[in-house]
Amino acid sequence: MAFMRKQAVVEATDINTISPEEAEKRITAGVKKYATNEANFAKADGNTPYLGHIVGMGIESSNLADITMSIERQFLTKLTTKVPIDGTAEYKLVAGELGKLRILDGQDALAATPGLSVKMLMDLGHMAKNDAYLQNVVSFAYIMATGDGWKMSDALKKMAAKAEKLAGAERAEAVANVKTLAEQAKDYDALLADPAKLAAAKQKTYSNDKTSCDALNNELNVVLDKIKGQSSGGDAAAVAKLRTEEAEIRTRLKMSAAKLRVSQEVAEAAGRRRPIEEKKVAEVRKALQEAVAAASTLS
Repeated sequence: MAFMRKQAVVEATDINTISPEEAEKRITAGVKKYATNEANFAKADGNTPYLGHIVGMGIESSNLADITMSIERQFLTKLTTKVPIDGTAEYKLVAGELGKLRILDGQDALAATPGLSVKMLMDLGHMAKNDAYLQNVVSFAYIMATGDGWKMSDALKKMAAKAEKLAGAERAEAVANVKTLAEQAKDYDALLADPAKLAAAKQKTYSNDKTSCDALNNELNVVLDKIKGQSSGGDAAAVAKLRTEEAEIRTRLKMSAAKLRVSQEVAEAAGRRRPIEEKKVAEVRKALQEAVAAASTLS
């Protein structure tokens, strides 16, 4: 079976016939059309983020759905039959005829690297779990945590370089801003150094996101109650206005729920650090410390 996109034909392969490493290579090659940072893509490995320009491939978040479809075009699976989960609108996948790969709704947001895409396929049952492969895949939590560190390091270096070229009052103001950001970089360096503190910080973020999501749910319920009341009164204009408000809230709620899933994933995994994550943390901490050291020479 072949799938056509922009004149390119991709011959789909039964995913159970190839290794995780081969699947990773195919996924990476398949998303190249979306990458804008060629330098990073050229040396990309399983832990190179799709998103961002500093250490990532430069892909925009809106293209994550396209990446998911790109993965689906490359592989076939026997998990092709949808079975409803009792009492919910969700479903699970069970074995059926060999056919197009199915990736469950919402999972693409957590496929931030080629390695995590392969992990997702394993988690969903499309591939057999391979612990030897997974031990070298950086968790989503640490892709996010180290990504924040790289962005901060880059911002500090650029701000310090710009301040160096200024003079007089402009320089004094710029240097003050550099020092403020340098203190933030120091604090983040210390946070990365302690998995427990990092987990606590990410748990706080998750709690805030959950509060926001719960508030939207409550807001939606209030509107739904109003719609019930107005429907019995026969005021069509009022009901139409409430329906518009309901649609707006549902859109915001969907975005909030996606953000909540991400922050929950990060919060749950931030306290667990394996050797591969220790290595990534050490790299970004070194960059932060170098940026702080360079900034300290400004006066």
